[in-house]
Amino acid sequence: MKNKEKIRHVAPENKRDTSADKKKIKKALIIILSAFLALAVLWGALALVAELLKHSGEEEFSYDDFRFFEPDYNANLLENRMYTSLNRSVYFDRYGNEIVLTESNSAENAAADMFYKYFACLVNGNYQAYPEFFTEEYIKENPEKIPERFTMQGVYDIHIKLHSASKPEQDNNNLTCEIYEVSYRIFENNGTFRRDVLPDETRTLVFEVYINNGEAKISAIATRANG
Repeated sequence: MKNKEKIRHVAPENKRDTSADKKKIKKALIIILSAFLALAVLWGALALVAELLKHSGEEEFSYDDFRFFEPDYNANLLENRMYTSLNRSVYFDRYGNEIVLTESNSAENAAADMFYKYFACLVNGNYQAYPEFFTEEYIKENPEKIPERFTMQGVYDIHIKLHSASKPEQDNNNLTCEIYEVSYRIFENNGTFRRDVLPDETRTLVFEVYINNGEAKISAIATRANG
């Protein structure tokens, strides 16, 4: 009888141990599967970014001069009522939260602040300050993409949307890379800034932005595939 009692006491304990082991195995499997899913999502995101940035020299083009308005470097675009009647707000979408950028709220985010000043630079025709928005590497590798001079640009219908954010493989923990899809139109485009879009038309661009210690700089610009 004593032996039977010992067996009755031991059996439930073994069952509990087996059940606990199964739970541990199940939990480990869930963690492993979650890790694989996270990697799959990351690889998918990287592939999509690569597709967005797909841009070969063969795709680059510019329209003929006669398709653009005549440049007038003395004209004050902000006195043109047709332009000022257009929607000139800068819409900034970060993870589905879209806001209209202003001088005050743009300062809350490095990329937002950079984009707000970037478009202000275009509107004011401030070509001297334009290179300041880019990394030194970009300017060094793409000097032909920095216009020497442009008139006041009638940008409007401006939309900026964050696509992804990541940490580049560099020895700098403060560096973040953000990819943005950017679209806008140019009122009476005269071709002094962009020659790949006709007046009031749009082509979506992809901006790669590096943020280092709270300062955002453009490290690449490309036309989105099928954009």
